[in-house]
Amino acid sequence: MIQRKQPRIEKCLPISIASPNKAPSDRRAALSSDLSSNGFCLETTSLRRAGETVTGYVLHGNKELTFSGKVKWVQHGNPMASTWHRMGVEFIRVSPGLRALLSMLTNPTLR
Repeated sequence: MIQRKQPRIEKCLPISIASPNKAPSDRRAALSSDLSSNGFCLETTSLRRAGETVTGYVLHGNKELTFSGKVKWVQHGNPMASTWHRMGVEFIRVSPGLRALLSMLTNPTLR
């Protein structure tokens, strides 16, 4: 069993990701499947490489809460079974708004 640094919670959030210094058209849609204060598991149709740095934002209401992170692991999906790729992203930097959202979502007394 995988040892986690922080407990995970299941939460589906809309996310946009890209490689740093790429054009806005390089952004790809993703959904979180679980998250912690240190990172999240993303499901996406566009897989990144393990070790790659990514930037993006979590869409929360009408706000774009930015982050940068490192892809720690990848798992290929199966298009024949309609499953998306999965990847684990560890945060390098998060905006104050995203840090506040993560704190609210991961703190059981605030849920």
